[in-house]
Amino acid sequence: MIPVLTKEEAYKLDKDTIESGYLSQEQLMDNAGKAIAQFFCEKIDDPFNQKVVVVCGKGNNGGDGVIAHHYLKKYNVSSEIVFTEQKHGHTNLIKKYKISKGDYFIYNDKTKFDKYDWVIDGIFGIGLSRELNDKYTNMIHKIVWNDENDEFKNANVISIDMPTAWISPKYTVTFGYPKESIFFDSARVILSYSHDSIIVSDIGLKKSKSNVLLVEENDVIKLIKPFCLNNIKHKYTNESKIIAGSDNMPGAAYLACRSALVTGSGYISLYAQLDNENLIHYINSSIPEVVIKDINESQANPSYDEPDFLYCTWNRYTSNTLIGPGCDPIELQTIFNSKFDEFGVANSYVLDAGAIKSLELVYNKIDENKNIFSLLPSKCILTPHWSEFQTLLHKDFESYDDIENSLLFLKKVQNMIGGNIVILKSFNTFIITKNVIYIMDNGPSLLATAGTGDVLSGILVSLLSQGYSRLEASILGTYLHAEAANYYMNNISKDGMTASDLIDCIPHAFNKLRGQSVN
Repeated sequence: MIPVLTKEEAYKLDKDTIESGYLSQEQLMDNAGKAIAQFFCEKIDDPFNQKVVVVCGKGNNGGDGVIAHHYLKKYNVSSEIVFTEQKHGHTNLIKKYKISKGDYFIYNDKTKFDKYDWVIDGIFGIGLSRELNDKYTNMIHKIVWNDENDEFKNANVISIDMPTAWISPKYTVTFGYPKESIFFDSARVILSYSHDSIIVSDIGLKKSKSNVLLVEENDVIKLIKPFCLNNIKHKYTNESKIIAGSDNMPGAAYLACRSALVTGSGYISLYAQLDNENLIHYINSSIPEVVIKDINESQANPSYDEPDFLYCTWNRYTSNTLIGPGCDPIELQTIFNSKFDEFGVANSYVLDAGAIKSLELVYNKIDENKNIFSLLPSKCILTPHWSEFQTLLHKDFESYDDIENSLLFLKKVQNMIGGNIVILKSFNTFIITKNVIYIMDNGPSLLATAGTGDVLSGILVSLLSQGYSRLEASILGTYLHAEAANYYMNNISKDGMTASDLIDCIPHAFNKLRGQSVN
């Protein structure tokens, strides 16, 4: 896993590296500029027939851009520099690297970027902490916006270290370690973004640690249990219990149950109100492997004389449980209004959709000194999307522009969740645990369609039932979910994936990961 640094951690790492005497500031900048040029020559198609403009701001990113231009020219790539300011602060670099006057000019309203094949973005780095003025807004507009069609361009942009606001580059070449803000960039909500677009370049910085980690495929592969023909003793070995669906939303139960089956659950009990006739008929006719049970069925319990929904739900068997997809939030409130420690809860739970909405309803009724996680046994995985997450915790992010505050809030959530895990579904996925935030950035935009969250929750409960820990299931499950979508995109179509299509791709994604495993 790759440590992901805050702005402060990145500055400190630069300082520590320089003060150690291993590399000077000048050497670090030279390595950074050279890394940009080498990446361009090695990874861009037909690089020596491309015309490049390097847009350089006043800060260190701009300095890296000047040096990148020098090496591009040295490698026989056609390159020019556009400085964003007359007083750009890079005169010494121009002299040191012998940049000719014909190679650079100052940005003005008549500057056009369309004549270049590639733009290298060295406008701002991690130090930007203010609103952009009209000049910079117009400059960025010219880079990213097609006025003729009134839409974003599919611009060929390479950003230095991290993208400037509202620029969604084809590639970001970041130095040493990726920066946290990259994964909260609002432009990625709107523009194209791929897992392979972040390139981490070693420029000689010291080793660093962080409690925010970017998950790589090798990390996931190591989690996969070895396949063995005799590792399933009987059909109940990998049993999953699912509480999902209603007459209005039977499809959610179908998606959760079927994805759990395909992922490896050997036996699935779907608990439902038997008077939900539409749900019962739909499941019976579409997934005959699922066993439907009455959620109100009486269960031997010395503490209660009558059948009890809460006891039935949380303490019936030792299998792991998914609660929520397609459920009525009001009907589920009884779970979260009770004390779970009275029932000796010993399993792991996945809470999604209706369960999370039910928590929202209960939140207003609890003591203001408590947080929502105090209602839960410390063995839950919650899977909210951004809107549910904000409502759940009474935090309103009006947009994704407040990048730093959003991340700070996620870190505050770490202090609230106890032993639970939150999988925050967004344009990147954030797995929040008490000590570490894991970032998964391999999911394509195809996942932004109805029902894919139900598929994820089914995958998670299945992995729990196969003996994976909650953290292992969270990491492997979210990665597998995204890779199934990538399989569809790369082998079937880049358009129109449904949640049912996604389920069909799970075995292919699992085989791909298992094929690379050493087990």
